[in-house]
Amino acid sequence: MSARQLERWRADGLLQPNEVRSLGRGRGRTSAPSPGAHEMVVWLGRHAGPGKRPGDLALMAFGEGLPVPEAVVRKAFAEAGKLLSPENVLPGGSAEDVADAYAAKHDRSDPVPARIRRIDAALTALLEAAGVSVDEVTQAVLAQFDRQAPLVQAERVTRRDWVYASTIAAIDGAESLDVGYMGTLARSLAPLGVPAPVAEDLELCWPGSEQEAAQLLTPENGLAFLPAGSLNEIFLQLAEATSLPDLLQAWQIAAHLPVWAVDLCDRVEAALAARNSVETLNEWIQTMFGPTRGLLVTAARNAGQSPRKTAIDALILLFQREALRRVLAAVPDAEVQNLEQPWVFPTFMTDFMMTST
Repeated sequence: MSARQLERWRADGLLQPNEVRSLGRGRGRTSAPSPGAHEMVVWLGRHAGPGKRPGDLALMAFGEGLPVPEAVVRKAFAEAGKLLSPENVLPGGSAEDVADAYAAKHDRSDPVPARIRRIDAALTALLEAAGVSVDEVTQAVLAQFDRQAPLVQAERVTRRDWVYASTIAAIDGAESLDVGYMGTLARSLAPLGVPAPVAEDLELCWPGSEQEAAQLLTPENGLAFLPAGSLNEIFLQLAEATSLPDLLQAWQIAAHLPVWAVDLCDRVEAALAARNSVETLNEWIQTMFGPTRGLLVTAARNAGQSPRKTAIDALILLFQREALRRVLAAVPDAEVQNLEQPWVFPTFMTDFMMTST
């Protein structure tokens, strides 16, 4: 490793500066590498190279628990959280204009990957071949949520619709989105013909008690418990203020989600082909009815994602955790045990999402 390379990494902020100590009065000073510097240099020697941006290297090394300078870590998260760069926002243009322009760059395909749709269809066929009525399963799920029939999808939702809504949230804030529209988007991720009770709660503008609705909805029919402000602003705040242990845990979960999604798809496909492993099939069924479905869909689409995308997903997880904390604060008698079910979060996420402080 050349001295020039080491200095370049120091200039990029990837290495902690040497620790300087005095040798005593009149004897000058000496310096020594900071703790963990050797491990960091070895790691950089293996991973740095042409085309590798310092910010990506900082995020990757941080995710592996290496001693990356805190200021560099926070800067990398903050840069990743800039969902819209200034040059993409037309002067004087409305949020709707910008969202239209962004959405037009995407096709009108199904937001759910074809692989997941195929697994859904194969599982339905397997159940019916075994004499299990999907309608009966559906009714059993609905009964747990005091429903009799799932809502009918009135319009086809595409990836373009998702991009439009995400761009509006990035500019005006997620709380600016109509809760009914958010429910329609969420239900578009569900298996075809299968109920999506949580999404339907949103579509029906929270059909629970009026008191809960008053606490959780804004006068404009947005979600009052979402942190206010554009996602760009919120992500910057999270990057600057979240503790390093929480940033690390969020990063590690975000990095694991695509691995989990691909592994689950692999195992379920194998179980369907062999027509066995009820436990694996049940694990898939648990993802079909609630928020875990959205995580599965997104993670399956993000396999092999960049460090920047992992950082964005980590910030989204922190944003969602803060929103959940606000819901629980507004509705103190909420049935928290329901939030610990695998249809809400994958088991490896539960402790992180349910941490109260």
